[in-house]
Amino acid sequence: MGTGAPRSERRPRVDRFVRMEGAQGETAFTWRGRRQLVSRMHEQLDELVAARDQMEHLIRAIVAIGSDLDLDVTLRRIVDAAKELSGARYGALGMRASDGTLVSFLDTGLDEATARRLGELLVGDGIRVDDLRAQTWTGGLEQDHAAMRALLGVPITVRGAQVGSLYLVDDRPGRVFTDAQEGAVRALATAAAAAIDNARLFERERESAKWTKASREITTALLSGDPQTGPLQLIVNRALELADAEQAILLVPREPNLPAEEVHTLVVAATAGRYASEVIGRQVPMDGSTTGGVARRGLPMITDSFQYPIEGFTDVGSRSAIVMPLVADEAVLGVIAVARRPHQSPFDDAYLELVADFARHAAIALALAAGRENALNQQLAQADTVDDAVTAAAQELRRLWRARRVLAVTFPAHAPSTENVPEVVSVGEVARWADLPLETRQMLRSLRDGDLLTPNATLPGTAGIALQHPVGVLVVWIDLVEQRPFTLEDQTLLTVLAGRLGQGLQRVHQVDQQRETALALQHAILGPAQLLHGFAARYQAASPPLQVGGDWYDVVDLEDGRIALVVGDCSGHGLAAATVMGQVRSACRALLFGNPSPSAALASMDRFAARLPGARCTTAVCAVLDPDTGELVYSSAGHPPPILVHADGAIEMLEDGHTIALGMRPGWPRPEAHITLPAGATLLLYTDGLVERRRVALEDGMSRAAELVEDRRGAALDALADQIMSGLAPAGGYQDDVVLLLYRHPGPLELEFPADVSHLAPARTALRTWLTRARVAPEKAVDVLVAAGEAVANAIEHGHRRTSGGTIRLEATALVDHVQLTISDTGSWKAPPPVPDSRRGRGLALMKELMADFSIDHDAGGTTVRLSASIA
Repeated sequence: MGTGAPRSERRPRVDRFVRMEGAQGETAFTWRGRRQLVSRMHEQLDELVAARDQMEHLIRAIVAIGSDLDLDVTLRRIVDAAKELSGARYGALGMRASDGTLVSFLDTGLDEATARRLGELLVGDGIRVDDLRAQTWTGGLEQDHAAMRALLGVPITVRGAQVGSLYLVDDRPGRVFTDAQEGAVRALATAAAAAIDNARLFERERESAKWTKASREITTALLSGDPQTGPLQLIVNRALELADAEQAILLVPREPNLPAEEVHTLVVAATAGRYASEVIGRQVPMDGSTTGGVARRGLPMITDSFQYPIEGFTDVGSRSAIVMPLVADEAVLGVIAVARRPHQSPFDDAYLELVADFARHAAIALALAAGRENALNQQLAQADTVDDAVTAAAQELRRLWRARRVLAVTFPAHAPSTENVPEVVSVGEVARWADLPLETRQMLRSLRDGDLLTPNATLPGTAGIALQHPVGVLVVWIDLVEQRPFTLEDQTLLTVLAGRLGQGLQRVHQVDQQRETALALQHAILGPAQLLHGFAARYQAASPPLQVGGDWYDVVDLEDGRIALVVGDCSGHGLAAATVMGQVRSACRALLFGNPSPSAALASMDRFAARLPGARCTTAVCAVLDPDTGELVYSSAGHPPPILVHADGAIEMLEDGHTIALGMRPGWPRPEAHITLPAGATLLLYTDGLVERRRVALEDGMSRAAELVEDRRGAALDALADQIMSGLAPAGGYQDDVVLLLYRHPGPLELEFPADVSHLAPARTALRTWLTRARVAPEKAVDVLVAAGEAVANAIEHGHRRTSGGTIRLEATALVDHVQLTISDTGSWKAPPPVPDSRRGRGLALMKELMADFSIDHDAGGTTVRLSASIA
């Protein structure tokens, strides 16, 4: 192993040692025998070192492949890591479909034809061959790659199914793969399976979000009555873009007014991508064609061959395509066919579900755009939650019928009918379930238990209908102003609208579920779940409907007792920006743990951002705070300056230590600035979404934020954060992602200790130190110490006089001009005697005398004392 001097020269000299065999038969050790023994020991040591190095490489490789949610990046890292662990010159990774067929390859040094041959030969548990040229089963594989000698193939299995195969090849004479290398690669394959599964899950969620968002955009555009492009072209454009396809066409019936069974011909009415102008206007028969069959059956399909080819579309080579029907209310509205490039990975069944959902939404949107139900559907398209959609629909129905009241009652399906507590939305007159007359409640229940989408108008001036709700059954009840009959035309319109409402609720529910998934991912990578004491943060994404974005914050408790604060902004919005943000945030946190220097962290981030797609131009401000002294070291990469508001209201913009955004010029110097936060000062870090507005100077927005902090600097941090967010919000809501992070110096004191007198002195010492940091005047500090001491002593003496094992909690918070203390215990204080004892019971009076504000509360959980004193 290694290079340099021969092993005999590098090892310690072994002196010649000979012991002659004596009368007692002692063993004679020769110089040569000892040298062999020492040599063997060194060889074993070398093997142990090699094994340790291999394990370290394996651990680094496993961490690397699991650190990214992008599938292509993950696959590339798997191949690179396998080559490094095995020392192979070439590597390839073949991915398999659910039926075991090879669908895609990623290779380094091998041509695709050789990689595919490997994939066809290597199945099962894998294989290891020292020299392919000596094998007869390869079928000439070594001829395709003449220098190929050693081969190692390992399967990658996810939940019992083989999803891929990892191939490693070497062409050096005498080079073979060892047992240790095979073991390391198999261990890597196990970790790779989890990484691939996670990346695929994230990719599916991302794809699902894109298709769902596109469905909503198309619905909104078509229902607005004035889409920027024609409805058909709008649908085909979005289908081409989302499927990353080469070509897309949309066919419609040549006889649009005929029933579906009487339509005989489809015509290409909209195209996008390659050969668009050549395909437009082509006609296809309904019978005997792939597209016509999809329209007849109303089910999407994946194919790589078409019956009755369409010139310019299906005659340009074998490639995977999805054909989707656009059918609504048994009417054939059209068919979308989307084809990928010849060498792209084929569509799979999981993708089919996404596209089918998109096609259903597109068909419904086309049908509604041609009808007269636009107002209701506009309300549904704009709703973010199912509850919002139900309320908006009730309001629209009341407007449409000029009704006195509309009730929308949701009956959950998970609870027994006898225990159901329905959720009531009442528009026109406020009403709860308990407020409704008994006969009305019985009527609503009977509608719930009857047939869906069947109106009931037996009582003059009223009508009701039940429809499917995502969590059960929704019953809509309309009370007209006049006691007139609900006509047949009224009932027909109510049935149509109820059907549209049911479809709309299901769509909103799907978006809501996807938003929850996206938010879970966002929160997992956004920032700490619980902030350190003394901090408050707010986050709001501007990208509907999933509400995730590229802004982030972080508060990191460093090993030396200092605290790192980071606020950053990756360019873009939505899941793409959130993916980049998660990687940038993780890298920044890791760098700060290694070297808690803001400038060093940002300098290293420069190189990272320059190589990570989508991370270039990321802005960030990084600071390291000493909570004891208030010393703050900070550096900014193209980010808006932090704002410091002193206790007296003075405003200071921290504009030093500022230079260009990340990834623009790696190696660019990153300066640092230093400042000491005075007691009572409030620090605000934020992203530009908080302060940037169109046609308004950025400086004006920052000044407005500073004024809000100044005006409300006496508020608690959480309340201040809410007031800033609401005070700066534009009339139409934030149009960009927003992050704000607040800190007030010094941070609050929080102590929890057993209810024992031995802990009284340490608690007093900790409180005295904190009062000094808070700049409380000495005479006031003495008053606070005396009053707090009395409260703690009472909690120990009275609260736990009969029990042991109780706890006492002391909290202290500094505001602008006063401090607040809370002393709580888990015991029960003794009631004061009817006749005061002159020698005892002075603690409460003393606390009341020394403090500006004093209160005491008793409940089943214990006793809480609240104290307040001015700082000066």
